[in-house]
Amino acid sequence: MSPSPTPQPEPQSDILDVVAVAALLLVHPVTIQLKAAAGEIPGRQIGNRWRFSRTRIMEWLSKDNFRGVE
Repeated sequence: MSPSPTPQPEPQSDILDVVAVAALLLVHPVTIQLKAAAGEIPGRQIGNRWRFSRTRIMEWLSKDNFRGVE
């Protein structure tokens, strides 16, 4: 029997959950849920959970018309 392979760290995922986006934007997770539900933050609801693309969030932040998360 060969030894088990050493687990490798996962690369930084492009898919974020509410908590990860909140940490990235330095806001409360409920704020992210409310803004996502209102269509103010790019994301997808899968069942009762929100998922976000890190790339889309970073693009959203860099837009000239960014008003911020209140």
